[in-house]
Amino acid sequence: MDTHNPYAPSPASLKVGRPTGAEKSADVWRDGSLLVLRHGALLPMRCVKCNEDAGEPIKKRKLYWHHSGIYAIILINVVIYAVVAMIVRKSAVVYPGLCDEHLKRRRWVIGLSWLGVLVGIAVMLGGLAQDRDLVGALGIVMLFITIVLGMILSRIVYPKRIDKEYVRLKGCGAEFLDSLPHFPR
Repeated sequence: MDTHNPYAPSPASLKVGRPTGAEKSADVWRDGSLLVLRHGALLPMRCVKCNEDAGEPIKKRKLYWHHSGIYAIILINVVIYAVVAMIVRKSAVVYPGLCDEHLKRRRWVIGLSWLGVLVGIAVMLGGLAQDRDLVGALGIVMLFITIVLGMILSRIVYPKRIDKEYVRLKGCGAEFLDSLPHFPR
């Protein structure tokens, strides 16, 4: 029996995520606890948390960064801050890999965060419907705490600084950083 299917897509078309071009993966270093890479450089196909083999596909992440002094504009107006931050921000595209264990942990954090958001909304609406302002306020506080914790705990890597040539990232595990050469100064 012939197992060839002429209507099946080619295996190359099933690969998603990480672009080809392994020759650019040499532009990745460590600088203390920071991961340093050139724009367009590819990270090794390993988990950035524990250095185990990364599962496929590795999703593209677009990261944004602006100088921390820009946050002072919030004291003037939040809308003005948002406009200025969008104008002056720098961006970088990275493909950080995660092993199955860390990917599963990240999905659990995201799921529990959504559950916390729903519970916070329910507590807030329930408290306000019964004229219990303290319970409503507790729901609002729970909602914001859950959102912030979900954002912090579910991130893979985050920018410390992005300039014209280099991207500096935090959030990588020591095992992954130990496998990289030191940044040439």
